[in-house]
Amino acid sequence: MARLEVLLSPVADGEAFRVALAALARELGGTFTWLDGRNASIALTAGPRALSVQVLLELRAGAELGLLLSSREGMGSGAPLSGAVLEQLLAGLQAVAPGSRVRFRSDRDGPICHFFRAETVGRDRECLAAG
Repeated sequence: MARLEVLLSPVADGEAFRVALAALARELGGTFTWLDGRNASIALTAGPRALSVQVLLELRAGAELGLLLSSREGMGSGAPLSGAVLEQLLAGLQAVAPGSRVRFRSDRDGPICHFFRAETVGRDRECLAAG
């Protein structure tokens, strides 16, 4: 099962950003739903086999956007369809939030990573090994 996580910042939460998120989901052929005031989901399909892909978005404090993409595609093959959806989504998000950058990406940076503010903890991030 594919599970890809991304942390993007800075993103300016506001009505324009929220409308742009919904428009991005439509452009990708997905269904966009606000789950509550800070969390949303995008359900879409990818590839010739109509792979079901679920994307959860979390607007976090500190102008951060957390993203979790999951599908039933195997990670042993590198999850190419899920990875392609992630690339499209990231390109769209960075167009919607100019100046934002990917601070963490699980397929690039390793296991689940928890970021801490440098002024609070004295380091940029701490990664926890799965298992």
